Amino acid sequence: MLQSLSVDCEHHMNKPLEKYSLFQTSDADEAREVVSRVYCDHTLKPSHSGPLDACHNRAHLSSVSINYMQYGTDINVEPGYLDRFFLFQLPIDGAAKITTGNREFTTTVGMSSAINPTDYTKMLWNRDCKKLMVQVRAEAMEMRLSRLLMRPINKPILFDPCIVADDRPAHDWWQQIRHLVSDLDDGMNPWRSRHILADMERHLLTNLLYSFNHNYRDALLAQEIQVAPKHVKLAEDYIRHHLKDSMSIDDLVEITGVSQRSIFEGFRSFRGTTPMKYVLQLRLTKVREELLKSGPDRSVTDIALKWGFSQLGRFSVSYKKVYGESPSETLKR
Repeated sequence: MLQSLSVDCEHHMNKPLEKYSLFQTSDADEAREVVSRVYCDHTLKPSHSGPLDACHNRAHLSSVSINYMQYGTDINVEPGYLDRFFLFQLPIDGAAKITTGNREFTTTVGMSSAINPTDYTKMLWNRDCKKLMVQVRAEAMEMRLSRLLMRPINKPILFDPCIVADDRPAHDWWQQIRHLVSDLDDGMNPWRSRHILADMERHLLTNLLYSFNHNYRDALLAQEIQVAPKHVKLAEDYIRHHLKDSMSIDDLVEITGVSQRSIFEGFRSFRGTTPMKYVLQLRLTKVREELLKSGPDRSVTDIALKWGFSQLGRFSVSYKKVYGESPSETLKR
């Protein structure tokens, strides 16, 4: 089993993210009211009478928030449908029984969960349960996945809700969260730049989408697979070496010796895209790399033309769709 993630979570303070305290209370109604403001309306019913030892620390980035929560008593939490956000939870102490969609399981230290917006959810936290929780707006998750796949997301993203403790990719992602919590506790300020904040969230969501099981993961991983028919590899090699040149499907037919149909089917099956979208993806990548390295003496137009973009209006639209900012904004970084 992988090493517990609970270590070092409280290395300098009594609780993780203590400087980002949202509330600390012994009253269940107060806890429910404050949590409802940042998550969603829900019912909160302690299993026994008596005061709570509840607290919620929350570092809100932009589309993502990093949270620490405890209630200090056995308590039923029933949010129902989360609606427009995903919630990833990791107990660092104690345990919680979770019922979500058609699944029921108990999470303990090191065993995490993923709650989908479309799954009705209720939980029973035991008195010792303390959790790190990551809230992600559904729109941000969908946009990140769409940009990774280079196509629209037509169906809701559905994560496998139960993540076992020895799931290495998920463990590594939670390690990333643990390090972020530690950095925030040590005074890191990602809010000083919207670019830093955007890059941080982009990295967190990309890693998450490649680390957790969900209904689009196979499509993501298919893009990484290198085994493909000879004609697909020939076409890829030609594309990579001629990105700055004018290019058409006829050029690929000539270089590979197969039909247009075979080329389209090969790219669709093994790369999850079309040949020309593959060209677009590589060209946009090259442009972005050069924009990020260029000084004020370079222009977006020069760089775009260098990498084969002759229609600058379409180029700008495609660039912003993929990277969430205009080429000129990238150049100003």
